[in-house]
Amino acid sequence: MLYPYKMMPIYKDYIWGGHNLRKLGKPAPEGKVAESWELSAISGSESIIANGPLQGKTLTEVIKKYGKSVLGEKFASDKTNSTLPVLLKFIDAGDRISIQVHPDDEYALKHEQGKMGKTEMWYIIDAEPDATVIHGFLENYDKEKIRQAILDEKHDGLYREFKVKKGDVVFIPAGTVHALNGGVVIAEIQQHSDLTYRLFDYNRTDAAGKKRPLHINKALDVLDYNSRKALFNGISIPGEKAKVKYLAISDYFCVRHIESKGMPIEMNTTDESFTAFMFIEGEAEIISNGEKVHVGALETVFIPAFMGSFILDGNFTALQIFIPDSVYEEYNYLSEMGFSHNDIINGVAGAENLYASLKTTA
Repeated sequence: MLYPYKMMPIYKDYIWGGHNLRKLGKPAPEGKVAESWELSAISGSESIIANGPLQGKTLTEVIKKYGKSVLGEKFASDKTNSTLPVLLKFIDAGDRISIQVHPDDEYALKHEQGKMGKTEMWYIIDAEPDATVIHGFLENYDKEKIRQAILDEKHDGLYREFKVKKGDVVFIPAGTVHALNGGVVIAEIQQHSDLTYRLFDYNRTDAAGKKRPLHINKALDVLDYNSRKALFNGISIPGEKAKVKYLAISDYFCVRHIESKGMPIEMNTTDESFTAFMFIEGEAEIISNGEKVHVGALETVFIPAFMGSFILDGNFTALQIFIPDSVYEEYNYLSEMGFSHNDIINGVAGAENLYASLKTTA
């Protein structure tokens, strides 16, 4: 049962959603849609396979049954109840989302019943001309300064804001205060976690007139008050059949941007890990064992680890999400391609942390 699994989206209706997923080609429901969960094993929001012999089965069921054949040696043994390590979404922030922060693994394991923390990445699919995002604090404030500002609801002037455009990458390590300020559509790649601590939600109320809860004490516990690099452009790799950019290298996920103009691309899975593709624009066929799976814009496909060789064919732009056997091998690959460590850490999201730990262990 190893073939490309086309995933059925799970739509989320939050108060800050918009109408742009439909405008960009996704058959989302009428009305506002905030998020389309594309690849998830979160309880209550588990992705369902939309094609082939496993059509109608949840990815969680398939992982439980086939174990490492689906997830890969890195994550699961045969028929072991291991879980998906990433959560993939398309997000339409028609309005400002809450100002928020996510915990790291250590905090989440201790305080959130053994859950994992959340480091994430945003790829900007579409943005209004003056769209901005919040990422980090303007200064290295202390905890009490931020606590008082939150209690007094005086958030102006606290946060760094960055203008964003189509194709930008924003990397958000756990502990980084952040928000989308409206007018953007993104692909979000993140650890497999639904933990969010809100600092401020603009005093908005839902349909019942209730404000969404804040999580001030937990947020203060996990906030990183030091500034980090926010925006990345990726590093382009020479290639004849497609334009390929490395966008992110981290312990949690690696992301490549692939732009193809109709030349078939031959690819192979590894036994170590699955691969997923989030298609951003255009159309493609994924050809495996003589079978074809057609995909279009804003659709997502999961490639099982032990599936073997396959071909991507079409005119499309896609994000490839994978978790290699060694993130250091990915770093070394870019180094061997002639890129300096400054090129890599300034161009590829997450590589700064990787390079720091590489120096420590060298």
